[in-house]
Amino acid sequence: MVAWWRRKVVPRARRAWAAVAARLRARKTGSGGILKLHEDVQTCGYKDVQVMFDMLTSELEAASNAQKPPPSPRKGPPPPAWPGRSASAAVAAAQ
Repeated sequence: MVAWWRRKVVPRARRAWAAVAARLRARKTGSGGILKLHEDVQTCGYKDVQVMFDMLTSELEAASNAQKPPPSPRKGPPPPAWPGRSASAAVAAAQ
């Protein structure tokens, strides 16, 4: 049983642990992400790659701005202090 465990389970667990550790190490050092991609694109000698990256980032910004609805001004009286009670009843109860 122990030989089977060492042969089948331990190598898979080590491989999984190494993959998790590598991801955490990469996240901690900041070696990935959009900033790294931006640096790579800016150092690239091809102008069309830079233009395509600019188009992509502008589309992403436009999409993120389109998802956020503009704040609407509040119209009408404020909501009652308690559900089901009017504001005047809440003021009278406080006195």
